[in-house]
Amino acid sequence: MKSFLFSILFTLCYLYGFAQNKDARTNALGGCGLTQATVWSNFSNQAGLANISKFTFGLGSENQFLLSELSRHTIAYAIPVSGGVIGVNLNYFGFDLYNETKIGLAFGKKLSKSFNIGIQLDYLGTYVNEGTDNLHNFTFEVGVQKQLSKELVLGAHIFNPIGVKLNEEENIPSVIELGLRYNANQKVSLFTEVSLENEQNGNLHLGLEYKIINELALRTGFSTNPAKISFGVGYTLNKIQIDVAVNKHQVLGYSPQISVSSNF
Repeated sequence: MKSFLFSILFTLCYLYGFAQNKDARTNALGGCGLTQATVWSNFSNQAGLANISKFTFGLGSENQFLLSELSRHTIAYAIPVSGGVIGVNLNYFGFDLYNETKIGLAFGKKLSKSFNIGIQLDYLGTYVNEGTDNLHNFTFEVGVQKQLSKELVLGAHIFNPIGVKLNEEENIPSVIELGLRYNANQKVSLFTEVSLENEQNGNLHLGLEYKIINELALRTGFSTNPAKISFGVGYTLNKIQIDVAVNKHQVLGYSPQISVSSNF
């Protein structure tokens, strides 16, 4: 029975992989995070780090499908320096029998008033407690952001563009993403993104954010392949930003998530 449970959880782990670590705000918006400019840009699009002017850190946790064995925990830092912003991040996914670790070192820079670029070096490692050799390797990711107009922002990101593998049998996905954010007014923002992983079908992500007041925002979203709906809320208390999200998979159920960040 234990071996059977492990096999199921192992399969579920590979449904998410190294490229799927996103913060609560992004997941509440159906996975749309390419145009944000927060400490969580460490995970979604490193170009967004370039807009951060203060030392910022964040902590996050997700309980996927309400299974502790599929929990994800993240920590991220953004450190402004001369010429740009350094990002440091850690993502841990899994449990004692199987887990994945991703450690990233990023740098975001403004090339002009309306154009940012970011790059990140990643260490990827897996641990399997069933006699299998542990695997690890290095890869990188790169992203850009462009302010097309006052209302429209473009974001693009590539993870593992050279197709690095953990070994000959274990692939690390290469993911290409492109997205837009439209600020309809001071309260409403619309998000749309598409992503393509290796030779799989493309994914569509849609998101809507409504600011009731400056400190409080409601969010909802939808994504395909597989179909998921999401909703969440964001609240700012002094210098602390708290984001909560819930995703509903059409078959596997609910995944609650929380992200907390602050700057100094």
